[in-house]
Amino acid sequence: MGTDCRSRLWQTILLFLPVFLFAAHFPGAESRASAAPKTVRVGLVQDVQAQDFNVRGKYRLLGPGGEFYGHVLPGERWQAALAGGRIQLYKNGQPAGFYGNSVILRQARPTVSVLGGSGAQKSLAADERLPVVTDGGRVSFLAEGADRINVISDSGTAAIQWGGELNLVTLMISSRLQNYRGDVEFRVQGKGITVINELPLEEYLYGVVPREMPADWPAEAQKAQAVAARSYALAMLGTYKEYGFDLLSTQLNQVYGGFNAEHPNSSRAVDETRGQVLYCRDKPVSAYFHSSSGGFIEYSQDVWREAVDFLKAKPDPYDNNDKHYNWLVVYSQEQLVNQLKDRRDLYNREGDPERVFARVDDIEVLEKTSSGARVKKIRITGQDAAGKPLSVELSNADRVRAALGLKSAFFELTKTKGPDGRLKEVRIKGSGFGHGLGMSQYGSLGMANKGYNYQDILKYYYSNIEIRQLSEK
Repeated sequence: MGTDCRSRLWQTILLFLPVFLFAAHFPGAESRASAAPKTVRVGLVQDVQAQDFNVRGKYRLLGPGGEFYGHVLPGERWQAALAGGRIQLYKNGQPAGFYGNSVILRQARPTVSVLGGSGAQKSLAADERLPVVTDGGRVSFLAEGADRINVISDSGTAAIQWGGELNLVTLMISSRLQNYRGDVEFRVQGKGITVINELPLEEYLYGVVPREMPADWPAEAQKAQAVAARSYALAMLGTYKEYGFDLLSTQLNQVYGGFNAEHPNSSRAVDETRGQVLYCRDKPVSAYFHSSSGGFIEYSQDVWREAVDFLKAKPDPYDNNDKHYNWLVVYSQEQLVNQLKDRRDLYNREGDPERVFARVDDIEVLEKTSSGARVKKIRITGQDAAGKPLSVELSNADRVRAALGLKSAFFELTKTKGPDGRLKEVRIKGSGFGHGLGMSQYGSLGMANKGYNYQDILKYYYSNIEIRQLSEK
């Protein structure tokens, strides 16, 4: 994603995953939201045979039932490896014990205890938010992980100190060292180990927002992205429950880069919108977004299949950029055949080795979306690998886009035939990048530059929604 905001992988693969959309209608008058989840579990990698790790700060190794296995300290080199269906741990290259199918690396968080007027004791971890009431009756929160907090009582002033050291887990992923806040679980699943990062929702967003939107974009666009990403994460909780996590760290959900990806601008946008979520019909909105609309956003049923009240078609006059407009893709006959072979999964569900295009004679546009901008349905005719006639129809818009390997389904095509009357070349000129549903990120940039705030941006791109505050209880 990075500066491109959304990658083509996300836009093409999403078609073939279950799309978990919530039914929606006009929101009612009820303004309370549910409690914020304590943590989010993110699947970082799956099916690895071994995972190297080390830590910054203080961590403990625990079993799935909380059994204490030992401490992990900075400077130590550790590895979790699959051995006989169990996890073998190595410390500084030496065996450190066999364990079951789950080992949890949990940060050791110092705590403080506070006595109430009734004498009741409340224990708080260093990274929890401590609510306080000011003289005027306003509820505020002490800074999370603060180095020093002064408490004034009848007997004078006392200091609460808890060090403020940042705990991080370092993992080697895709040949790069990646740092993550929170806890990490190594779980045996299938033929390998799944690595899961568990951390507070807001800290998860610190690593998402800068990967989904350039951190130098205006603050109001950043805030809109933060609320959309928070809403999406909340709506998708439990999607991969059978694997032990809520979300993937890739384009299949939202790109999560961990601590390495964090940027002060993005983190500020997360903090300034803390707990704010888009709701429709008293449920959090799976707030899909894309890079560039090309000038129109669409109804969900035109792009995917389900009709969803918060995803509506409308012009997008705010999306105007030089990066994703008037792009051109040119396919020769051979290139087009290869493209369609690569995406045979879209029209050859049975896996028949002969039911693939060996020659393309024609591509016809049969239907467009309700906006008139995107191609919703096409027919491709030609010959299969056995030399027999092959004709397939593809819809909706995102399947069309994926089949032709395009940035967007917002295109027009021109066909050129050779002297023999057969299709020789296809030129496809289009605009936009992504599925065209929900918030256009370049559109949010345009609105922010025109002085709109993040609430305006969100209410333009998502229909029938309200912004609610999650309870901290």
